[in-house]
Amino acid sequence: TREVEKALVDINVVLNTSPANLQKFGNQLFKIAAQTGQSFQTIATGATELARQGLGTEKTLKRLNDAMILSRLTGMGAEEAVSNLTAAVNSFNKSGITSAQVINKMAKVDQAFAVSSDDLAKAISRVGSSAVDAGVSMDELLAITTAVQQKTARGGAVIGNAFKTIFTRIGRTDVQKKLNAIGVATRDMTTGAMLPATKVLSNLSQKFDGLAQSQQNQLAESVAGVFQVNILRAALGDLSNKYGIHARAVKISASATDEAYKKNEQLNQTLDALTNKTLVNLTKAGAGIGEATLKPAIENILGLVNSAIG
Repeated sequence: TREVEKALVDINVVLNTSPANLQKFGNQLFKIAAQTGQSFQTIATGATELARQGLGTEKTLKRLNDAMILSRLTGMGAEEAVSNLTAAVNSFNKSGITSAQVINKMAKVDQAFAVSSDDLAKAISRVGSSAVDAGVSMDELLAITTAVQQKTARGGAVIGNAFKTIFTRIGRTDVQKKLNAIGVATRDMTTGAMLPATKVLSNLSQKFDGLAQSQQNQLAESVAGVFQVNILRAALGDLSNKYGIHARAVKISASATDEAYKKNEQLNQTLDALTNKTLVNLTKAGAGIGEATLKPAIENILGLVNSAIG
């Protein structure tokens, strides 16, 4: 009773809702815990993090449910799952990406290739805003991360940081001049607007193998920097193949529907999930009984004790 009450009060310090609404919110937290294989304390931690973002109760509950599914599928902690999912949604908010779309896209790509949702989430959290600035969609970003991860096994965090550097450098005037000098288009011929970074890389992949070794090295260092050359070469190697991983992953990501939710439902059929659901329901019942019976008596006793000591 004490732990549940404290968790809800901590959340309400940020939400600032009425006692009745807080009670309904608490009931929904128990429901999410039971449906996503999490403890109430884990759910409360995630809810507190989301409440700080000013989403309101309804959006907080929706994103919390998706974040806990992401946590369950990847093994991330609650705070990390909330942070990574929020970074993805905020980065692509102009395109209307929802938290449900994010986790379903990652789950479907995860199923089809040798890349985990954990890798994809960590990559997006590091390069998401840079990708948007470079005109890269979420499907493209997931696909190029998948292609490089399957070829290098470097991990999502490393790949995300690498593409953050690459996308930023492609936007530089001096790098564009070097690319144009070898016949790589970087801008739209009609409007003059900068092409998406993945399109520029695709254009580069068609020219790269035909360059002399010394020219390849110089150009790769200009585009990716000294430390990200291997990531760039892996991406170019896949982009040069129209039937490569990137091309297939873009289509798979774009066709995602409810894959993450289906995975979560499958996990709910296990004995471990049933045990967790029972513990969550016992916690809810115990907190309710304690609230109605023990809490008033304890408050009276502690009040008298503190008054006497005072």
